[in-house]
Amino acid sequence: MRLISKSIILCFILFTQNLYSQENSNFQRQGFVFGTSLGIANSKLKFPDTIERQTNLGINLKFGYMINTKLAILLSSNVSIYEYSGFGRERSRDFAVLAPSLQYWVKDRLWLLGGIGIGGDNPVFWDIENIDIDPLETKYYSGLGFIASVGYELFQSKKNFTIDIKGRFMYRNVNLQEGNTTGISYGILVGFNFY
Repeated sequence: MRLISKSIILCFILFTQNLYSQENSNFQRQGFVFGTSLGIANSKLKFPDTIERQTNLGINLKFGYMINTKLAILLSSNVSIYEYSGFGRERSRDFAVLAPSLQYWVKDRLWLLGGIGIGGDNPVFWDIENIDIDPLETKYYSGLGFIASVGYELFQSKKNFTIDIKGRFMYRNVNLQEGNTTGISYGILVGFNFY
């Protein structure tokens, strides 16, 4: 939790330090949008008989279209990896939200994103073993999920490419083998975006 608090403070300093900086008049957001982000995520998962807190990899992928220069409609895939220790062997799984989303630029570089869609709990491809012996290795679960993010573009190129930093919040509710499981995840990610 201390890591998340320090990361949020660092993001706030970065955001406020450049919030009123000179705008790049050559930069235009238009057409199709593609972006990916990578960072760290802290997840709290509430299983029927236990609560787990973990810090691991956070990943984001988004694509969509700019409706105008300040608003994009997107499909965003948001993942936080965690170590599952329920039934079967301990393995890596992903806590995910796949959601239609809207991204809105409040200022030239400061944006907000929100979406609601499918919450998931899924296997990660690098940690699948014994598929024939254990069917849980490839078991996918789905339910309700939502995503909210705030970000700041640290770099804007004349080629319509940006690098941003964002704070991300995810929630999902799914029924796993052991019963209903809710989870929240906070993350700090660095993103690369093309317009």
